[in-house]
Amino acid sequence: MGWKPYGPRGFTRPILKLLAGKLERRVGGVYTGVLASGELLRAAELLPPANLEDRQNFAPKLSDFLRVARAEPRALFEVYVVPDEREDERLTVEGVYVPSDRPDLIGYLYRRGAQPDREEVVVVGGTVYHHMWWD
Repeated sequence: MGWKPYGPRGFTRPILKLLAGKLERRVGGVYTGVLASGELLRAAELLPPANLEDRQNFAPKLSDFLRVARAEPRALFEVYVVPDEREDERLTVEGVYVPSDRPDLIGYLYRRGAQPDREEVVVVGGTVYHHMWWD
């Protein structure tokens, strides 16, 4: 069974243009980077609805991460964008930094099925974060 496209071929082009300078091209042609809540929300406005249901392995759905982004402007999101050069074109969240003083949002992600491969507490820019990611 092949990949079912989330939208018309090329839907990631405007996203890559919007996020120019925020993402780095990697081996395999994907683009990766860390986005602030507002950046992720702006990129999501350009996505076809089917992409909002995307999930990386045992991560919550992209739509769940967007709820966190709307609720917490300090949250950070590790994303990758698969461009239209590949058939599995999409934007995916593969990691999240939620401020540790927001246990409600950390709990929300677990209630939405989060089963992170790893998690840790880190300090970024003076803020203590709960970092979860999925390989």
